[in-house]
Amino acid sequence: MAFQAPILNPSIPFSGYISGGLCPGKMIVLQGQVLHRVKRFAVNLRTAGGDVALHVNPRFDEGAPVLVCNAQQAGAWGAEQRRAAPPLAPGAYFELIVSAQELCYQVSVNGQHQLQFLHRLPLQTVQTLEVTGDVNLTCISFTGPAQSAQLVQSAQSAQLLGANFRRFISQTQAQLLQGAAPDTPVVVSNPSVPFHAALPKTPSAQPRPITIVGSVPPRANRFHVNLRSTVSGNVVLHVNPRVREAALVRNTQRHGQWGTEERHAAAMPFAAGQPFQMEIRTLSHGYRVAVNRQHVFDYAHRLPPGEVDQLEIAGDVTLACVQY
Repeated sequence: MAFQAPILNPSIPFSGYISGGLCPGKMIVLQGQVLHRVKRFAVNLRTAGGDVALHVNPRFDEGAPVLVCNAQQAGAWGAEQRRAAPPLAPGAYFELIVSAQELCYQVSVNGQHQLQFLHRLPLQTVQTLEVTGDVNLTCISFTGPAQSAQLVQSAQSAQLLGANFRRFISQTQAQLLQGAAPDTPVVVSNPSVPFHAALPKTPSAQPRPITIVGSVPPRANRFHVNLRSTVSGNVVLHVNPRVREAALVRNTQRHGQWGTEERHAAAMPFAAGQPFQMEIRTLSHGYRVAVNRQHVFDYAHRLPPGEVDQLEIAGDVTLACVQY
């Protein structure tokens, strides 16, 4: 099965080819935000003939929210399968996962299993993913057993174990996605945590923005994102969401010594059990950080940003994709 790069910030309506199609064990992960004035939105898996093998349809215009699943054959809809009160709300960020199994699709929202939908059309006929309606998406990513098996087999042949194995997985995914052009962004899908990546030098003096899409586990305490220098060992930027404290801490470490923390922010943008999109931009005066497309803080440079050559993400976090 071909490896498929994550799709960041797709426009809605969205229609895209599923590389290699579907097979048991393959998952489609959608992260985004329900619009505040939502009526309904839909996720469709279409066959080559135009039928809808799976229709996932959260509805907010029928009184209480309801999750409807169905299939369409030859233009005719079948019997609906419903789940009342899915964990979705107007304006809320979410993660929706469709997992293809031998006999059915499994649908989960924000880590909570919602329902199973028995196949009405052959799984192998699905070719296209569609998303329509009152929703914004930050990331669509794909995982599959063939991709994982290929990486594991390569790692075993190289006799890589433990932390080296995890690093190999991330590096191999990056190599698969890295274009020949020096200004092509690197996108790593579903990397393991802790995550380390060497940041490429760009042709321009302005470093490329870093985009991190992931989820905070329900029982999370804290995690961090570091921009580091492997030469000096300095942490040029340390972003440390402390979920239980409801504090977003920023700092710099020079020669092993932490400076003065910054933690003033209008609101804590990270919450346990919720997905997020974080973007870090390097400007002339400092770093500008946005979460879920909303500006959160600026951080004045304490060390030259040109020192930075490594990205590090660790702690209580699950990653869907990282672009740099």
